Amino acid sequence: AKDFGFGRSGLANVVMTPRFDEAASVFDDDHKGRCFTLLRHPIKRAISLFYYLKDATWEHTYSEVYKNMTIEEFAVSQYAEDNWMVRFLTNEMSGNVFERHIGLAKEILESKCLIGILDELKPSFKRFNEYFGWNTKDFGGPVKMTDRGTCVGRVTSHPDNAHSHPNHEEGDEVWDLLMQKNRYDMILYDHALHLFHDVQSELVTR
Repeated sequence: AKDFGFGRSGLANVVMTPRFDEAASVFDDDHKGRCFTLLRHPIKRAISLFYYLKDATWEHTYSEVYKNMTIEEFAVSQYAEDNWMVRFLTNEMSGNVFERHIGLAKEILESKCLIGILDELKPSFKRFNEYFGWNTKDFGGPVKMTDRGTCVGRVTSHPDNAHSHPNHEEGDEVWDLLMQKNRYDMILYDHALHLFHDVQSELVTR
C-alpha cells in the first residue's frame, strides 16, 4: 500500500488494520492519519477471548487445544495474552517487555490515538462521530445518512459479535492469574481511561 501511494491517494476515509506499525508507515508528513481505537479492559478481554476460542470452530485460527482446557489452565499457559496492547503498540511481539515499553505505549496512545472505551461504547461512538465529522459525511454506503442513528443504536445495544460466557470477578483466582501476565496492559489501560475522561473530552468541545 505504501509503494502504491495509498496514504496520499485519498481513496479511503477509514483504514482498519491489526498491523499498527506497518499501517503508520503508509502516511507521511503531508498526508497524516489519525488513529482511533476502542479499548477493552485487558482482563475482561482475555477472559472473553478464551471462551470465544473454545467455541469458534468457524474461525481459521480455531484449535482443538482449547476444547477441553479450563480457564485456570489457560491463564497459566503460553496461550494466554501477555501484555498484548503494549506489545502491539511498541511492535515488541516476542521476548520480555519492560518499563520503557509501557512509556512508549503511553506516548503513542496520547499523541497518536483518539481513545474509545468499550465499557462506554455510546459515548465513545459519539466522540468519534464529532471528532471526525462522520455525521455530516455521505460515504455512499448501503446505510443512508438519515438511518445512521438507528444503525449505530442497534450495534451499540446488540453487538453482532457478542459472545456470552461465564463471568469472573476481580479478586478471584482466574482474574489474579491473568493480572500477573498483563500488569503493563493494566497500567496502559488506566492511562487510556485518564485520556478518555480527563484529556480528550476537550477535543470535541473546542
